[in-house]
Amino acid sequence: MRTAKFTVKTTHGLHARVAYAIANAAKALTSRITLKKGAQTADADSVLQILMLAASKDAEIEVFAEGGNEEDSLKKIEEFFSEGTGI
Repeated sequence: MRTAKFTVKTTHGLHARVAYAIANAAKALTSRITLKKGAQTADADSVLQILMLAASKDAEIEVFAEGGNEEDSLKKIEEFFSEGTGI
């Protein structure tokens, strides 16, 4: 298992469009991706679970990748946080 921490840079946080894009990307990966904000966790395959994190701008998200190609999976998910635009 690999982990990484990212900061939400989008103005409106992890809103529906970003959550949908993350979920679609996570479904295509071979690793199981889990997002964590504080004590809450979300399966990255689920738009609803991502939205339930209520992650606003500047929130810190810990991302866990477990399974095949963990490093590549983290890099793919990082794209949604590093851009600052969400998608």
